[in-house]
Amino acid sequence: MRFGLWRLRAAFPCLFIALALAGCAQTAKEGTDTVPPGAGNTNTAAPASGTLKVALATPGPISDKGWSASAYQGLQRIKSEMGAEVSQVELEAPAEYAGTFRNLAEQGSTLIFGHASEYDSAAAQVAKDYPKTTFAIVGGRSAAPNLMPIQFQAGQATYLAGMVAAGMSKTGKIGLVGGPEIPIIRQAFQSFEKGARAVKPTIQVRTVFTGDGEDAAKAKQAAQALLDGGADVLMHNANAAGLGVFQAVEEREGAMVIGANADQSDLATPKNIGSFVLGVPNAMMTVATRVKEGSGAGQPYAAGLKDGAVDFIFNPKFQGTVPAELKTRIEQAKADLIAGKIDPKPDAAGGR
Repeated sequence: MRFGLWRLRAAFPCLFIALALAGCAQTAKEGTDTVPPGAGNTNTAAPASGTLKVALATPGPISDKGWSASAYQGLQRIKSEMGAEVSQVELEAPAEYAGTFRNLAEQGSTLIFGHASEYDSAAAQVAKDYPKTTFAIVGGRSAAPNLMPIQFQAGQATYLAGMVAAGMSKTGKIGLVGGPEIPIIRQAFQSFEKGARAVKPTIQVRTVFTGDGEDAAKAKQAAQALLDGGADVLMHNANAAGLGVFQAVEEREGAMVIGANADQSDLATPKNIGSFVLGVPNAMMTVATRVKEGSGAGQPYAAGLKDGAVDFIFNPKFQGTVPAELKTRIEQAKADLIAGKIDPKPDAAGGR
């Protein structure tokens, strides 16, 4: 699951990243697998004894105020609270995945976070050659002694978001904008739709994937098309491109929006109802602690509402009115999700 303000990367300039992390950035751009398989078994560039050396690969800019930004916050917490040496690289092209992971491991990384489910197969391929490096892949499926999938139960949060969207819609039409159509996002959208139908069975839900996680203009056009079609509440899960959805909502009278992955309350205020959030920094801290203690390797780390790792939060800056009955219903649904009384996964016959 995974926003550059309208393609501007102002919050954390890439120039800073390029200067501070030149080696990693260059690797990601070139995408060359220069280290022969098996050559990294010694992890020759290991950090000082007892010091964690942590690298983070994100699928988009850390200025996106959402998916990648939340992982960067987690990295900074690991640095400040655990005294780790840290680095970050933006990694988008599939041809670069394995080569970049291999080079990060060769540079002596103790722990490498891959903040995208798309990295799973590349990490599984490389991990076996670097037994002293732990690879933690968000949304991953593969597990090995040094390969740990981090699995957020995002469907619980998007189910709640769907309930909110349906409960707030006046037209009976709501919309979703995604970037690349990958399983983790498609499933989250299906849970959103299931939650929406729990509140309003006749709700019409339309989903658009732009195929691009950074093109805000393309996401804005998709959002405008949904609004033109009668949708009055939109949610995105499109990384940096998702900011285009906020812009479209700002410009459309009567439209409302829900943020994704992190608290995005400051975007499209006062039309922003709230956000579904993932506790990425907390999860990263937990994984880093486990790695430092030498525990939990190879075991999937699953986190949901019960752990405080996912949630839906209302935006106190929203200037519309959220009915008290809807808020009460959301709180009850949270309790039911935690108790297992509600399954947010799409029904076998439902979804797309």
